[in-house]
Amino acid sequence: MTQKKKNNDTIICFEECTKSVFVPLDNIKTVPFEISDKDIRNLLSFFLYRSPGVESIHSKIIKREKHQEIYDEMFRERHFVYKKICSSNTIIDKELQKGHVEGNKICLKCKRFVLKREKTQKGHNPETDLDCILRHIRNSIAHGRVYYRKDRNRIHFVFEDCNKKNLTARIVCIKSDLEFWKKVLSRKENYE
Repeated sequence: MTQKKKNNDTIICFEECTKSVFVPLDNIKTVPFEISDKDIRNLLSFFLYRSPGVESIHSKIIKREKHQEIYDEMFRERHFVYKKICSSNTIIDKELQKGHVEGNKICLKCKRFVLKREKTQKGHNPETDLDCILRHIRNSIAHGRVYYRKDRNRIHFVFEDCNKKNLTARIVCIKSDLEFWKKVLSRKENYE
């Protein structure tokens, strides 16, 4: 793990991180729809079934021309310290280290993600940034790879996606990010 020491005793994940709290993922592993909070279950349901472009009868399609604009809006003023979307042929291990999301014990205070694009089939358009993050969140929920921790004033999530035994995504965010993303993705003008 590439954690750094600050003041000779505190482990931090990024230089800017002043409140690092490393949590073993096994301690916060959660069956997504067994979370008692109804609002969280509804958020997870949205990203599993209704977010744009996921494989569900309840999902709508957003025109590809709007994807980048919507993706940019999703992260405007959300204060993510690291965002990386890798190509489909990248060996993601080094990128996970750079984003401090490798291993089984990670800091939940710094919002960040590392994602791997889906391999493009001949004759198809490459996956957009919007499609990539929504696919990984959906897969994480569908395969039960959700980690959840409620602090006094924040609810933290780690979404993880795998291809066989290899990680293809890790997303560290908070409940208000999911709520904001849902709000952006639910705007009617996105579907006209």
